Amino acid sequence: MVAALAAGGAAIAAGVHASPALVGWLGAATFFAFALATGATARGLKAPDDLREPREPHGPSHPAPLPKDVTRRGVFGQIWGIGLGAFALLAVVPFIALARRPSTPGTAWKAGSRLVNPDGKPMRADDLAVGGVETVFPEGAVDAPEAATLLIRLPENTADVDPARHDWVQQGNIAYSKICTHAGCPVAIYRQQSLELYCPCHQSVFDVLDSGKPVSGPATRALPQLGLDIDAHGFLIARGDYVDPVGPDSWWRPA
Repeated sequence: MVAALAAGGAAIAAGVHASPALVGWLGAATFFAFALATGATARGLKAPDDLREPREPHGPSHPAPLPKDVTRRGVFGQIWGIGLGAFALLAVVPFIALARRPSTPGTAWKAGSRLVNPDGKPMRADDLAVGGVETVFPEGAVDAPEAATLLIRLPENTADVDPARHDWVQQGNIAYSKICTHAGCPVAIYRQQSLELYCPCHQSVFDVLDSGKPVSGPATRALPQLGLDIDAHGFLIARGDYVDPVGPDSWWRPA
């Protein structure tokens, strides 16, 4: 029974995408519990070495038959049935773990969220030097990986910024999702001379001035851009969440 419960726990943990270590420990517990149950049952059913049968003084003996529920075949049949069921459940755990993750409605960004660096320090509009870049998160959500954003400082009044999103740029500060739309890798390199973002995993390149649209590589969708504003204290804030979903299509597109 413990083996079956552990196998069921492993399946549930895989289904909710819990830590792989937890899934592994529950799987190991399944094997361990089954081994203990088999060994304990075998020991309990072992006959003693010195067997004696009393004889009746008058006539042949007629020993009563053993109840069916204590025969070795019945007991081991129950154990093997539970064990095989538990192992069959464990066999589907990898497929459950690799199933498509449930889509999430947006990220932790919302209107008025202050941009903070990984240490939680709020970013002012003039904190970055021209050409500088910083990974930022919504204030209070630095542990939200899907909200990781690249803040870049362009020269003020940079030409060729998408006119439809010109007011998303504040004092040369422009922000894009750090998660590549091809395979979810971090877009970690900013090419200042060409004003491009580069993903080192599969060499996708995105145009910073043209709404983060891909210019080369396997990515086919633009990096989601985060609209920026400045609050009364000079801190950069978000206008809201990303308009477009972050990450690769497989993260959010229905199966």
